[in-house]
Amino acid sequence: MNTNINKKIGIIDGMGAFAGARFLQLFLEKVIENRLPFPEILFNAISIDDFIVDDTKVEPAFQVISKRLENFNQQQVSIVVMACNTAHIMHPRLQAFSTAPFPSIIDAVSQKARQLGLERVGILASPLTIKTHLYESSLEKNGLMPIIPTEAFQKILERIIRLVIDNKITSDDKQELNKLTQLFINSNRLDAIVLGCTELPLAFDKTSFKNTTILDSLDILGDTLIDHLKC
Repeated sequence: MNTNINKKIGIIDGMGAFAGARFLQLFLEKVIENRLPFPEILFNAISIDDFIVDDTKVEPAFQVISKRLENFNQQQVSIVVMACNTAHIMHPRLQAFSTAPFPSIIDAVSQKARQLGLERVGILASPLTIKTHLYESSLEKNGLMPIIPTEAFQKILERIIRLVIDNKITSDDKQELNKLTQLFINSNRLDAIVLGCTELPLAFDKTSFKNTTILDSLDILGDTLIDHLKC
């Protein structure tokens, strides 16, 4: 067993508190599964206007998050992660504020897809994540072919994401998401689907997709932290 108990983790929550809470639980479960000592965790649930569509709200969010990173620096965290895909449009700028390693959830997912030998990868994400080509650029750099949903499907994804943020998701909503995802997979002959918004794993039934790899960004980010603890 790794006996290093000096690792200190800094986690910046996403725009939805429930996704952040799920990520924290998932990470702690992984710590137990890997028989690692519990690290000190600084979990920062930020309060900002959601910018999953409106990019005019990005700069105010940047000001808030950059100050949180300065607080993490003072606490001497050994790594920082941000449990929000859309917020990674700011990641290159935010990295300059962190003295600790600050890995990208986008790149972690893309690297995992490459390691698995995937080719055609569908992207389920917020409108702004898709608009700014975050996953498309990263997947292409890793030699993969990204496929984005139709505009109609993107609008439904936005609605699902907002329902999760507001804790109003229903079983009918989840069934609709699974049905449309399967159509997306079939019509584009996809090898994998990226759950490229941390709210989507809370509305998605991964067990329904036996023949398609599901790249859960929350799960992969959790593995990134586990790798850090093992170093």
